[in-house]
Amino acid sequence: MTSTGGGQTNTWAAGDYPAMADRLLPAAAAVVDAAGIRAGQRVLDVGTGTGNAALLAARAGARVTGTDPTARLLAVAAGRAEREDLTVTWRDGVAERIDAPDHSFDRVLSVFASMYAPDPRTAAGELLRCCRPDGRVVVAAWTPDSFMSATNRAMAPYLPPPDPAGTPPVRWGDPDFVRGLFGAAGASVASGTSSVRFEFRTADEAVGFWTRTAGHLQAQRSELESTGAWDGLLADLRRCFVDAAGGDTAPVVVHSTYLLTVVEPGGGSESGGGDGSG
Repeated sequence: MTSTGGGQTNTWAAGDYPAMADRLLPAAAAVVDAAGIRAGQRVLDVGTGTGNAALLAARAGARVTGTDPTARLLAVAAGRAEREDLTVTWRDGVAERIDAPDHSFDRVLSVFASMYAPDPRTAAGELLRCCRPDGRVVVAAWTPDSFMSATNRAMAPYLPPPDPAGTPPVRWGDPDFVRGLFGAAGASVASGTSSVRFEFRTADEAVGFWTRTAGHLQAQRSELESTGAWDGLLADLRRCFVDAAGGDTAPVVVHSTYLLTVVEPGGGSESGGGDGSG
């Protein structure tokens, strides 16, 4: 659930990502459900973050490995597993270079993680490489029109520009893009949309949560405060919540849409899935 590009590792550690991960648990549950995980299966969770999907798979009796490039988040995940007496193997690693033999997992999961890989085709290729031909890869990614994308657009003018040669992470939330990534390798691809619900008592509470949990924003906060830009960012972000909630109401409720993609490496016809709800 964190960026799988090594260069961004420190920014994920800069914010209170575990608090955000708690809010994203329903999406992890949807991914695990779509994967159809059974006891005894070998499961890989790429970009595991605080371990949401990995722990759900372990509770189902699977033999689970979770990888992430952020040591602080892996420590949180390991602590959660220990408290529940669950056995999970935790490894440092990025999506473009997964330390695993070919076809070594029955299910490969990525919840808001591989979408941040600098090289999407390499990352998608690694997900497929690690999965058995008769297995399943399940990926969740924010859609371009999601609320999460809207907040990122609101914050973008205040942050360093992204690499112009890079691929926007939300491309993974475009059904045609993910079909191109996985379908080119002969895999069967099906996708549909769902959403994560966020509720806060007020818009100000929402903005406080968003800024506290966004590591890439916290990494720039001192500079933004010194230049007087921080207050402008907070105002723009607050407007984003008010617009999405349909007014300055209490409580503030917003939904962020994500694409859930199920890939079967063994091949077959590509298809689009129906919409879901969350």
